[in-house]
Amino acid sequence: MFHEPTFYTLWMMVTVPRIAVVSCLSTTPFIYGIQHEGNLRAELLLSTPSEALQRFIDREADIALIAASAYPTLKNARLVTEYCVGGVPASLSALLASDDPLLEAWKPYGKLPMAFGLWVAHPEVEPETIESLQYALTYGLERGYEAILESPYASEAGEAYEGLAHFDYIYDNQKDKALKKFWDSGVKVAPRSNPG
Repeated sequence: MFHEPTFYTLWMMVTVPRIAVVSCLSTTPFIYGIQHEGNLRAELLLSTPSEALQRFIDREADIALIAASAYPTLKNARLVTEYCVGGVPASLSALLASDDPLLEAWKPYGKLPMAFGLWVAHPEVEPETIESLQYALTYGLERGYEAILESPYASEAGEAYEGLAHFDYIYDNQKDKALKKFWDSGVKVAPRSNPG
């Protein structure tokens, strides 16, 4: 007696990470990388600084780029990637004059080097997801001008690209130490929802 083979459908649940990113000039390369690098499937949640933070707290975002001033208030958040939105001493005057919302809490402190925005993730986010995010951010940073051309800043692309040059995106030891001093200085400013 011949039996027909039985086939079963195996459904795999794929979790697409939700990534909240502050939408401003300094984050344009990050946004571009997340949107265009092919290995990261993610839901991008463009936000104000306070929205990005609240989405992360409320677990509406698995990963977020938040204002660095808010990091000490978070429970169970971990810093991820080698990147941040930061600045170095050579850019002090340009950064103080900037209207970038990630810089608001730092301006009264005014010391560089510094990280203004940090990538954070909830503890359960898979290492593979963080690695894919790292690649996507690298991809965007390597294509800064293309990122500008696809952004709200495209009409003033040359000026916007010059503006990106004032930011430093590597989260290094100097920025880590400076950030800890900043947190210890007592400056406690929550990001504003409407920085304009």
